[in-house]
Amino acid sequence: MSLDEYKKMTDEEFKSLTDEEFEEYLKLKKEDFPRHYRKLGEITVDTVLTPEEAIEIAKKYHQEKELDGVVNEQIEDLFFDEAYTFKVDIINRDNDDIRPAWRVTVDLPPNPFLFEDYTLIVSDRDEAVMGMLDVNGHPVSDGNEFTDEDIEYIMSDEDTENYNE
Repeated sequence: MSLDEYKKMTDEEFKSLTDEEFEEYLKLKKEDFPRHYRKLGEITVDTVLTPEEAIEIAKKYHQEKELDGVVNEQIEDLFFDEAYTFKVDIINRDNDDIRPAWRVTVDLPPNPFLFEDYTLIVSDRDEAVMGMLDVNGHPVSDGNEFTDEDIEYIMSDEDTENYNE
């Protein structure tokens, strides 16, 4: 079975895999992982941008948005993702928006209140910064702002009532 076939499985089908099938899945995942963190010499697809252009796009975005830190300009620290997922279509995973992207690191000065570095995602095809990843590799929303629903939930005292009992 291919990795794409595993991705098309429902949760129930995936949970019912035998130990051998699951081990095969893990092997395929492990083989697939490096294509998301390729160094320059390992890239196997044609790129639109050069490494220098990707860094310049990241620097311009960083400056325009007045973000913290300094864009790492070391080409040897640059990663390329041959299949970065920009958007997931929950209903039909075949419609996920997957395309090549550059991962440009932004270094933050040591600070007890801020996490370490974060990453700007530069779409190779669009020649633009299309997102950010935090130090743990999780997507960062624009400004990481709370929605009205988030604030309402946080401010509600429903959870605190349970602690007082």
